[in-house]
Amino acid sequence: MSKKSKWLYHFKVSKKVEEQIEIDPVTNEDGEEIKQFKKIKKDKPVKCAILKPSRSLYEDGELFYSVELSKYIQAGMLTKTLLAKRFANDGGTLTDADQERYAGLYSALHDKEQEVQRIQLDTDNAKKRAKKLQDLIIEITSIRQQLVEFESTQSALFDQTAEHKARNRTILWWTLNLAHIKEEDDEDFKPLFEGSTFHDKLDSYDSIEEGEEFQEDQSQYHISVAVKKFAYFTSFWYSGQATDKESFDSADKLLEEVDIFNINDDRKEVEKTDDIVANAVQKQYQLEKEAVQEDLEEELEEINKEVEEARKAEQELKAEKAEKAEEENKDSAKEDSE
Repeated sequence: MSKKSKWLYHFKVSKKVEEQIEIDPVTNEDGEEIKQFKKIKKDKPVKCAILKPSRSLYEDGELFYSVELSKYIQAGMLTKTLLAKRFANDGGTLTDADQERYAGLYSALHDKEQEVQRIQLDTDNAKKRAKKLQDLIIEITSIRQQLVEFESTQSALFDQTAEHKARNRTILWWTLNLAHIKEEDDEDFKPLFEGSTFHDKLDSYDSIEEGEEFQEDQSQYHISVAVKKFAYFTSFWYSGQATDKESFDSADKLLEEVDIFNINDDRKEVEKTDDIVANAVQKQYQLEKEAVQEDLEEELEEINKEVEEARKAEQELKAEKAEKAEEENKDSAKEDSE
């Protein structure tokens, strides 16, 4: 029976190291050969791992969320329910124009999807069907992207609720507790953030965030990269989008396609230690938006395959009818001759 892994996921970050290599020697005046060396910079992989939480750690995480939620409520922040009631009393979060636009987008999406189904069943020319379907998919893509942006804007209205703040704080707590790293000289993985309590680990995080050696082009910059990747992966895991190696690999692939350090965030009142989590959550929205486009492209490719199969079937049917007609003509001519 194989032993269960204690890790949720492994990944690597690159560390810039300086190495001295030997180059072509020179000969001095006495004919002696003198060795020469030069320094070069190389990338060395550093292993990182996300710890699989134990039952007791899960309980600690749930308790932390409850405490943080209570703290924000006591500080005067509204819960989602109370905020929704306030919006409802004020006439809702949507203006009449917004409601009309939102309803119009959904109605248009429904109509376009119905038209796609109708065209798929149509026996019209295959090339015409393919062109119609391609045009419809482009229109559907545009409508769905508008809906994603519209719903994201509405969701942002609830960013300042007690639950949202407590959730981001809890993702930070999980990041600080699950992140492990193994440098070149380490025998095994060790916690990335030092200390036994949340505040101790938070101090360790702050030292990385503020330390000169952790800035770009400095010796420990790979640690800063690791911290950001840990936050993204933990955010995906906490939201249920990454639960196994395959889903973590998919998240990693998506993150490789975007600049995780260049995230526009117009909010001015985000706590410094929460920035990384807020960025991770925002990046999830961006990736979801990209996923909509990818899904539609896959859908278009599938439709094109179906159209091609229908075209081939149509040609085969025509050939079969022509062959049958030719045989009937032959039989008729034979009867006439007899």
